[in-house]
Amino acid sequence: MARYAIGDIQGCYDALERLLSKIGFNPGIDTLYLVGDLVNRGTQSLKVLQWVYKHQDSVVTVLGNHDIYLLERYNKLLPPDDDETIQDVLTYPNVGKLIDYLRHCPILFQDEEYILVHAGIYPKMNFNQLVKVSEAISDHLLADDYTNFLSKIYGNNPNFWSDEHSLIEQMKFVINASTRMRYIGVNDFSLHYRYKGELANQPQGLIPWFKTKFDQSIKKKILFGHWAALGFYHNNKVVSLDTGCVWGRLLTAFNLETYEIVQIQSIV
Repeated sequence: MARYAIGDIQGCYDALERLLSKIGFNPGIDTLYLVGDLVNRGTQSLKVLQWVYKHQDSVVTVLGNHDIYLLERYNKLLPPDDDETIQDVLTYPNVGKLIDYLRHCPILFQDEEYILVHAGIYPKMNFNQLVKVSEAISDHLLADDYTNFLSKIYGNNPNFWSDEHSLIEQMKFVINASTRMRYIGVNDFSLHYRYKGELANQPQGLIPWFKTKFDQSIKKKILFGHWAALGFYHNNKVVSLDTGCVWGRLLTAFNLETYEIVQIQSIV
């Protein structure tokens, strides 16, 4: 029995299949932790979703920004991006069951040792409060009128946390922090989205979210993806798993018990 965390797949089904073969994944006894962004940019989003849906009893996945984008596009709340690659999903006759599966996926997941999230855990927020807001997000995604909720969550603001925000503003902030965050302001800890590059070239006044002091309530190791330019990164607080598979680099699996790293070269 093994648990592996796997980085952003983004529609790269062939790479996922080869990686699972390399780690000897057995859905009867093993578990996969997926950091989100199952779809888009790659050409096999439907195959990825079908595989995850089929093996959902052996898979834990959280929502990434591209997964939320798919929910928005399915409900015709956003126009298509020029570079989106989710038409195979949107035109699939049984797309509804895949959308319902995604609606059941949380923004974050935790077990006794790890926190699984797509982009990161906002470091200056009480973790118990963050969990409470994320549960409210899940409740809204599962409601009959969830499209009304989806229509309110896009955009960059608010880019800072406040107890004074309305619930919808708090949920929007947590979604953005959990699925889009890379850098935050050094002084005010606000979310910044423009720069997506390497740590060596970070603009003045910004800091990677995981390089600032965490709220003392954040005590478990955080598994995340989203940041292809960062690549694999592991310290005592975090494991970064997006190694740029969709950009022709690597797809990475990380054994949660042994810390073994298994990677395969992408072919795109």
